[in-house]
Order: sequence, then C-alpha cells, then structure tokens
Amino acid sequence: MTCFWDHILQSLNQEDFNILNTQKNNINNNSFIDSLKKHNILCENVLWQGSLMHKKLLEENFDAIKDYNKDNINSGHDCSTCDPFLCLISELLKIDIDHLYQNSLIQYRIVDSRKLLKFRSDSGHFYI
Repeated sequence: MTCFWDHILQSLNQEDFNILNTQKNNINNNSFIDSLKKHNILCENVLWQGSLMHKKLLEENFDAIKDYNKDNINSGHDCSTCDPFLCLISELLKIDIDHLYQNSLIQYRIVDSRKLLKFRSDSGHFYI
C-alpha cells in the first residue's frame, strides 16, 4: 500500500520536481524517496501547527528520513502527526501543506509559500 507516496507524487508538478533536479515523468516512489533522502535537511523554517519545531524534533525528523527503509513502502507509511516527510517537502519545495487526519487539521507552513497542498487520511489511507 503506497497511497502516501502515490498521492504526494500526484499532487506535485514539474516546477516542484525542478527544485529536486529531476523530471516528473522519470520519478517513481523509490526514486522520490531517494531524492528526499539526498536533499534531507533540518526543517528549521517550517511552522508546524503555527510554531517552529524544537531542535530535538528537527533532529528526530532528520534522522527518521535518513534511516527510512524504502524497501518497506508496500507495507504503508505510518504518517505521524508531525510527519518528517511532509515537513521536508514543505521546506524544500516551499509548499504549505494541510493534512486533515480524522477531522483534525495538521498544518505545515513555510514563509513565501508557492502553493498549498491538501491531503486527508484516516487510519488506513492517505489521499488528496
């Protein structure tokens, strides 16, 4: 079950992929994860729920991406309330993200955002 990755990729356009130095038509879930891992940084500019994240959380998110095993993506992505990948996508691509998880809105905000992406999820699926 790769709905997390599938729907993120579907929501991005070529302008987004230019930032990652790749082509939309040449990317799949595995290569996208590789690209995010390659560009992994501390997401110091992302406001999560309206606040900057503490250094410890920034470091934990960085490590979670660095250590992420993409070989398990078919088992699903356990999207957390402060998901490291959503933080990184927001930071790298200058994208605001709204993630509605079972009627609770989780917001990722970045200064000078280029656009807003909206996702929803429940206990089993992640979708646009």
